[in-house]
Amino acid sequence: MKGLSIGIGGVSRAGKTSLSNYIKSLYPTKSILLIEMDDFVRNEADIPKIRNHTDWEHPISVDFKRLKKTLEEALNTYDIVITEGILIFYSEDLNQLFDKRIFINVPKTVFYKRRKEETRWGAEPDWYLDYVWKSYLKYGKLNDSDNNTLYIYGTEDWSPMLIDEHLFKMELAPSY
Repeated sequence: MKGLSIGIGGVSRAGKTSLSNYIKSLYPTKSILLIEMDDFVRNEADIPKIRNHTDWEHPISVDFKRLKKTLEEALNTYDIVITEGILIFYSEDLNQLFDKRIFINVPKTVFYKRRKEETRWGAEPDWYLDYVWKSYLKYGKLNDSDNNTLYIYGTEDWSPMLIDEHLFKMELAPSY
């Protein structure tokens, strides 16, 4: 049986990884794999720079071919495969593999606040935060409004009932 494929997208610091882990916690009896797009970035030397900063926000930074292959293989092994990342919906080939999509919206002000609180990259200049936001608007937004996409706000608590209904209506019977 092929596993259920879920794509989760949104701007940096929207809550993609947190939501992925939350979904995992909702279905403890299912075998679930989380694939993080960050694990599929190209070598830094192969990524263009913008003002001496590596341009992680451009689709060229991601090895979509390797990501797609990993997802396809995982779907033969796991009940649920969650793939998350800021550019996850950019590749049409990859996007076609998602049975369900979740897009997390956050306002620009929330993105700025959360990103400035992030310490793993050190202090980032405001021009770079503006660039990240503009790249998200250009490459990270999902242009899809079908029944397979759930839009949620990353500033609100997640509803397990809403998520369960979106993910599993007519696919699998949920097990709690």
